[in-house]
Amino acid sequence: MRIEVLYKFFLYSPASHLPVWEEGTGLLGLLPKERVLMELADLSASEREFERIPEEFLIREIPETVLAFFQKQRAIPVLGPLGEKLEDWDKPRFLAELSRSSWMAKETEKPKVSPQKTEEEKAKQSQWFMEVLLQNFPDGLLATDLDGHTVFYNETFEKEILIKKWFRDSILQAEKLLKEMSKDLLGNYLKTHELRLEEGRLSVQTFIPDLDCIVRVSILKQKGKPLGYLYHFSPASAKLNSQDGEGFAFPSVTEAFNQKLPLETMLKEVEGSYIYHTLKRNQENVSHAALDLGVPRTTLQNRIKFLDLTSKFKLNKDQPIPRKKTGKQSPIKKTVPQTNKPAIAETKPKPSSKKKQVSSKKKSTSKKRTKQK
Repeated sequence: MRIEVLYKFFLYSPASHLPVWEEGTGLLGLLPKERVLMELADLSASEREFERIPEEFLIREIPETVLAFFQKQRAIPVLGPLGEKLEDWDKPRFLAELSRSSWMAKETEKPKVSPQKTEEEKAKQSQWFMEVLLQNFPDGLLATDLDGHTVFYNETFEKEILIKKWFRDSILQAEKLLKEMSKDLLGNYLKTHELRLEEGRLSVQTFIPDLDCIVRVSILKQKGKPLGYLYHFSPASAKLNSQDGEGFAFPSVTEAFNQKLPLETMLKEVEGSYIYHTLKRNQENVSHAALDLGVPRTTLQNRIKFLDLTSKFKLNKDQPIPRKKTGKQSPIKKTVPQTNKPAIAETKPKPSSKKKQVSSKKKSTSKKRTKQK
């Protein structure tokens, strides 16, 4: 076999590499067109005879041009070790033989030699995923060390919790208040249960009216040693509301009692939910809903504003609310048409005009008397 025999296969195919396959052994490697051209250019080696394709001609790396070949071509010619054409492979067959080849198996086993590197990559990947998870957590999260200094907080805490009046949009104010709160909460809990920070998983919660949130404080530990505190801020309504069979969300009295919520908060949740569903039943028409609830329209509007239902339930506030015509008509001032105005003026003369008429009559009688004389 001479080198020209191998070159003619590249004349029939646009491939830059041809697979060389042997039965029983599998894929031996890829024959590059560039190496064949180099042998042809070498005049001293061009006349040399080969019994089989030399192993030094073959490469055991998969260049991008081979995979790009299958985007335009359906099949690639396959050579035998003796320089003969065996068959044509499509992309699935080529990838299957590639995965079965012993040299590709060795290439895939190379990363296993350094397990520390894979462990580091896994740790980085899991850390990145945890950061994304915490940032997108729907409730506010804040983590501090044992001294109360902030280590982490997510976007929900920054945009929805920190801006409230109790914290005054200051992380230092939040650290101070939360440290005092957790100190009292955990101190009372440990004292009543005769526990220590190192013993078991520890978590307490309380309701903060200034934030309108239920705050859960948990001890962060590593290998049994406390590292800091995790504060979980969840809206009171999220903890209270539960759906009945018809899909209506009403506050759970049992849950509110367990959370030790103030009576005012519980009443607001009940009233807000009831008004919201009444508005929905009346297509958000305030006048119609007020009739159903048995309250004046202005009272209902004030309650909607006080309970902040427009933003809480995303009610429609752009469209004007039409008034409902009821059977009882409100007293309306009668407007007198313009045609009646002259008649009214004639029937009811002004007092000043009467005086003028009387004075004119007196003048006329006095003139008559003077003429007679």
